[in-house]
Amino acid sequence: MPSVSAQLAARIASYHGIVTVDELLEDGLTTNAVRRWVSDGVILRCHDGVYRVATSPDTFEARCAAACVAEPRAVITGPAAARLWQFRHVFQPTSPIVLVEHDRNPLSGDVQVQRTNVLDDTDRVGRPDGIVVASPPRAWFDCARHLDDTRFEMLTEWVLDRHASVPTLWGMRRRLAGRGRPGLARVNRVLSQRAAWQRPAGSGLEHRTLRALERAGVRGIVRQHPIKLYNGVVVHPDGALPGIRWALEIDHVTWHGGRIDAQRDKARDRALRRVGWQVDRVTDIELDTAFEATVRELIGLIEHRRHDIAA
Repeated sequence: MPSVSAQLAARIASYHGIVTVDELLEDGLTTNAVRRWVSDGVILRCHDGVYRVATSPDTFEARCAAACVAEPRAVITGPAAARLWQFRHVFQPTSPIVLVEHDRNPLSGDVQVQRTNVLDDTDRVGRPDGIVVASPPRAWFDCARHLDDTRFEMLTEWVLDRHASVPTLWGMRRRLAGRGRPGLARVNRVLSQRAAWQRPAGSGLEHRTLRALERAGVRGIVRQHPIKLYNGVVVHPDGALPGIRWALEIDHVTWHGGRIDAQRDKARDRALRRVGWQVDRVTDIELDTAFEATVRELIGLIEHRRHDIAA
């Protein structure tokens, strides 16, 4: 049985086992040899002219690489790109979601094709494994059509915390603001609800808690409100009601904490009390195990604070 060169074998391995017929022919195999490999199951068809070596696992990344090799202008986007970027708050698809321009031929095989008339080079991030993935801002925008408002808000905070700025996301929104574009209305709603200066929420749990307080009728919550302490340091609690000088901190004891962090938090709380602020803390464990009860308790604390301020 014929074999491929060491150079092509290395390239195939780096592309998750994906190879094209043209590459095999250029490497010296004959058309008949390629046909025998197909009939014998040595290589398995993914798309027209694109195959996966049978000994390579059928992974999500292999499917993405096959789609990108089959259509060089294709970009993995939406939740599929979110999976590759390891975004949180997005479901993990098992098949690639591929963005292509309207003049490109549709891909065959197990892919979801989405068409667009706006696909710039700035939207494309090439990887050494042959996958071309949408940039984080473009992937974020294309996720809007697949998520509800709550999930997309949490995703927005995640992307702002790790990949992009508010002006960058607004710029993406303006560039893709074509009439009837899927997800545009959700992007508009989510971005318009936050100020440009507002720091991203540190976790989806913080976002969910503050939104629950707002839905319960608590008005005027400010995320990461800047508070200047006596020593000149400015702190930003997770949530605040500046009118009554009440602040909320959510402690993630499951992934950080310990004695040093606890000492630091207590010192900061004392410093906030010195400038007239009340700080209440809840933990991620409390919210995970008794979310509604914890939110009701916070509402009660807010009401007590309002009464104390008014007295």
